[in-house]
Amino acid sequence: MQTDISFRNLSLNTHLPSVTIFQRNHLNNSTRCIAWKVITHCQYKWSHPFRIETSYSYRLCDSHGNYSTARNLSLEKLPHHDEHGLLITRDTNIISVRKTTDNKYTGIQLLKNNRVIANNALSNDFHTSFQLTDTFYIAADLRTSQGMLIHPINMNMSLTGFDIHDKTRIDITMTGGQPGAESSPLTFQISAI
Repeated sequence: MQTDISFRNLSLNTHLPSVTIFQRNHLNNSTRCIAWKVITHCQYKWSHPFRIETSYSYRLCDSHGNYSTARNLSLEKLPHHDEHGLLITRDTNIISVRKTTDNKYTGIQLLKNNRVIANNALSNDFHTSFQLTDTFYIAADLRTSQGMLIHPINMNMSLTGFDIHDKTRIDITMTGGQPGAESSPLTFQISAI
């Protein structure tokens, strides 16, 4: 299943701020967020459509910058031992991953639509955990690029959450930010269809 998103820029901000979409998937660290999608240079009254799949996948990485093939994270088939020596378990909306054999993999990336949404180190000594959620966040001017960490200092008052659970379409409209003394802050209006 998926949710179709239509982002529309009705902001009068002449600087065309970038807009970042992300989730908070890292347990015990809600400030550690990765820019899942960044919309740049969306002109006034223009739209930017995209889709969010409800399923997740994952891939492994090593210390040399190499990545495994992405694999679907089949929640109904957990716990699961995969061929890379990982044990993947689930407790409600939290998945835990642990290395069960010595191998070259040092990290795991959680993917949504084949784009990184979270990452963590892998070890034989501890579990790596991710929270799976239907809540996404959108904010303007976070000074990041897709797949990169969002620095907590760049979080701002435009931050708005939205939930995709059981929604087939969501319209997001950015307003505010016009030039001059009467300027209002950038805000997002969310409407689900």
